[in-house]
Amino acid sequence: MARSVTVDMTGPWPHKPYTFRALQKTFGLMWVRCDTCRRYAALRLTGLLDVDYRTKRFSCSRCGSEAWVCVVEPTKEKGMQDYCLDEVEDPQRHPAAVDRLTGKRPRRKVAHSSGELPGRKIDPRR
Repeated sequence: MARSVTVDMTGPWPHKPYTFRALQKTFGLMWVRCDTCRRYAALRLTGLLDVDYRTKRFSCSRCGSEAWVCVVEPTKEKGMQDYCLDEVEDPQRHPAAVDRLTGKRPRRKVAHSSGELPGRKIDPRR
């Protein structure tokens, strides 16, 4: 005998706003992608479901650069077919990412005196 299940679509949203749980219920499976080394992995939300996604930053475990959450698998988007799936069993933070996220990375001084970008050749005809 088949059971009929009814869903009340008029009730309040059951999840706290701005959390990964609300994102997961809205978008389903999400991905984390690194645009520097062009790799991506499925976003595993264990331990992050009730965390505010606006305060969470991600980094690539291979190169240490910033990684971004996306709702469409990168290889299915036009122009991003060269991204490769890189699932790591137990990812560890890259040392460069730790330095970047904790503010230990030294910032280079920018010289504004000459008006030219560093390394740019000046055209003598000007």
